[in-house]
Amino acid sequence: MKHMLEKPEQLAEKVLIIEAKLEDLEQELREVGQPASIDLTRRLDALKIESKALKRNLLEVRHHQQPDHNRLQKIEALLRHIEDEESAVEDEANFLNQAAPSSMTLAVEAGAHMVDLYRRGMRHVLGDHHPLGTSVFVNQTHANLASVYGLDVTKTPTPTSTLEQHLPPA
Repeated sequence: MKHMLEKPEQLAEKVLIIEAKLEDLEQELREVGQPASIDLTRRLDALKIESKALKRNLLEVRHHQQPDHNRLQKIEALLRHIEDEESAVEDEANFLNQAAPSSMTLAVEAGAHMVDLYRRGMRHVLGDHHPLGTSVFVNQTHANLASVYGLDVTKTPTPTSTLEQHLPPA
């Protein structure tokens, strides 16, 4: 087997690139959604474990003074495997992003549309009035309450107690 990279530093750069791609792929799988991406998430988790093993092996090679060529070949083979698997998972995730919406998405959109139609219909039939009526005390002016409940508008309400009555003398 021929070495594609001779130096552990070059391998370390490749590992950093793979880690960044795996993070991007994880974000893309989150966007796809749970039912469709379960299998891809499992494969991504396996890739992350293999990536950690690759980093650990690379650190061990870097700490030795003489790099073991047999071990470097194994690291390069694992690196190629991770790159190939990451590319396959990315292709499948891209395919899922382009797929038609799931039945759950269509059902939610239809439900939201029905609720919107119901609200518009109620607003058309009832106008601005709420079907259960309005509260007597909330958002009502004295003039409005007087006209609805037949109170004398000229009389101003006098409070039965004031805050000064409840405060201790100074």
